Amino acid sequence: MYVFRGEESFGESIDVYGNYLIVKVGSEFLAVPRKSIKSVEDGKIIIGDFDEEEARKVGIKWVEEKSKPVTLEELKSYGFGEEEG
Repeated sequence: MYVFRGEESFGESIDVYGNYLIVKVGSEFLAVPRKSIKSVEDGKIIIGDFDEEEARKVGIKWVEEKSKPVTLEELKSYGFGEEEG
């Protein structure tokens, strides 16, 4: 869904991370606190003010967690890497 700050287009919602809405804004991912969401209507999310520096820090943490390399054990748990024979 598209995210608006007041009447201005702000970004696009990507994920929910704890009490944050992850919003892609340009090339950045910002974590907007749930308490800053004013409404969800007509396919758009309206947000109010929030600490952008904190949102940037939490957004970076989200990216780091979501972009971790997959371990061999994780791959095997999904059935990849099994020897056929």
